[in-house]
Amino acid sequence: MTIKQIIKAGCAAFFSCALAGAALGENARLPYHQLYAAQKAQTALNQIHTNLLVILTLQSARPGIKTSDLSVYIDSKAGRIPVPIGSAGNFFVPLRDDLLAEDPWIIVNQPRGTMALDWRVGMIAGRLTRAMHYARLMEPVRESGEVQEQMRRFFPSPKLTMTGLKLSFPPTSKTPSITIHAKAGDRKLAPDVHGEITIPLAAKWLKEDPEITLTDLPATLEIISQNNPPAQ
Repeated sequence: MTIKQIIKAGCAAFFSCALAGAALGENARLPYHQLYAAQKAQTALNQIHTNLLVILTLQSARPGIKTSDLSVYIDSKAGRIPVPIGSAGNFFVPLRDDLLAEDPWIIVNQPRGTMALDWRVGMIAGRLTRAMHYARLMEPVRESGEVQEQMRRFFPSPKLTMTGLKLSFPPTSKTPSITIHAKAGDRKLAPDVHGEITIPLAAKWLKEDPEITLTDLPATLEIISQNNPPAQ
């Protein structure tokens, strides 16, 4: 299953954190050990956070260059090892001790300074119903902030704060709404001008875990984040 299919079928949502200094070096290359370390962390996080999906992506910054145009391989002493690139730029290199000891180049068929290495985290929401509990839906949003802290060891980037979950509804939904049945009283969330509803991430509701009711099921989910203001 490709990442694109997961987004469509699993109702997953992704936000992207760009790698600082994304140029991969002369003739677009990167030493194996750098990807090995990042991918080991990615694998461990996916095992811990089963309702999240962390992926690494490789994409060209040049206009008109699609992921299907990319040819990537590990230039090992035993021969070239192809690295397939998915439609979303997702990829996976083999994690092997012998390659780590050799530390070959990972080479891309693109000019120096034109490639960007990113990471993304997605929420796999599972089966959504018209009635569910707040923590079940929103806990993965909170956990995505923890995942960000781990991945920033390999991808220095501005820190983001997860603020909520945006639900987009199919055209057949006329007047969708969401009600959070909190102890302090019901809070009804109405769609914005784009027909989307954002559920805020709130520590008090994660602890209380109120029931949520939806008049319609969403077509897509998107984790909402914002840049932290710089320190004064």
